[in-house]
Amino acid sequence: TSTSAITYTSSNSAVATIVSGNIHIVGAGTSTITANDGTTSLQQTLTVTSAALTITASNKSKTYGAANPILTVTYSGFVNNETNSVLTTQPAIVTTAVTGSSVGNYPITASGAASNNYTISYVAGSLTVGQAALTITVNNQSKTYGSANPTLTVGYNGFVNNDTQTSLTTQPTITTTAVTGSSV
Repeated sequence: TSTSAITYTSSNSAVATIVSGNIHIVGAGTSTITANDGTTSLQQTLTVTSAALTITASNKSKTYGAANPILTVTYSGFVNNETNSVLTTQPAIVTTAVTGSSVGNYPITASGAASNNYTISYVAGSLTVGQAALTITVNNQSKTYGSANPTLTVGYNGFVNNDTQTSLTTQPTITTTAVTGSSV
């Protein structure tokens, strides 16, 4: 208390500013707040800790042979109605999966985000690569009554990544109920 007017100052305006005698917290860090009535001054240390922010890589999926989807993240922990626009560096989001990656799960990771006001942690996501559709169609054949069956063949539709029938781990079995003596 003082009979004189009291002025307040902050030693670090990146942490706190004084507006009309009120302290406004601006960011994380330490500032010394000084109250001065012209003859006496008092100092108090103000420490503002960083808020916790979690950046989680969003799970994604794609079909084998397709390009990777756009990778995204979600945020948990922003305060004061802030968004990722306050980050001084946006996170990099990567996966080990590429267009030709086999069916399976691949990690999606985020890293590299920066902010003076947040302590950042990360949670990985997963990119699931699913099977591509492959249609195997038996080709129509014909023969004359009494002759041996022709060679049975198939056609393929749906191979990706320059795969061919040799990419199949098991070749299709092609059969017919017709035999040499089958009726017309």
